[in-house]
Amino acid sequence: MRLLASVLILSLTVLFVIACGDSGTETSTVRPTNSPVASAPTATPDELASARINFQKNCVNCHGAKGEGGPKEVDGKKFRVPALREGHALQHTDEKFVVQITEGDEEMPAFKDKLTAAEITDLVKFIRKELQGK
Repeated sequence: MRLLASVLILSLTVLFVIACGDSGTETSTVRPTNSPVASAPTATPDELASARINFQKNCVNCHGAKGEGGPKEVDGKKFRVPALREGHALQHTDEKFVVQITEGDEEMPAFKDKLTAAEITDLVKFIRKELQGK
């Protein structure tokens, strides 16, 4: 009986050593050079992000969040703000928009001291794409 227990213990020990031991082969995590590697998708930058912020900061109070315009009152003065989505704004050239934003007029303030030329150009791009769908 004692011999059987010794053989059983020895057998279990050998099996344990074999199961836990090194198999002698190494595994590699290096990919072969000819296998294609999928690249991670990259986010598309929002080229109008800063223009969107400038529109929110400088234009929404009068023209509205969607460029709808309409009757407004600023500093006690009532006037009708033109829509940027429809009407004559659709006929303006980009250059006319740049001049309008830069210089202003009797009702619209000039933004030449608040925005750079590049920011004004980006605002025109924003108006064309986001508000007019062009």
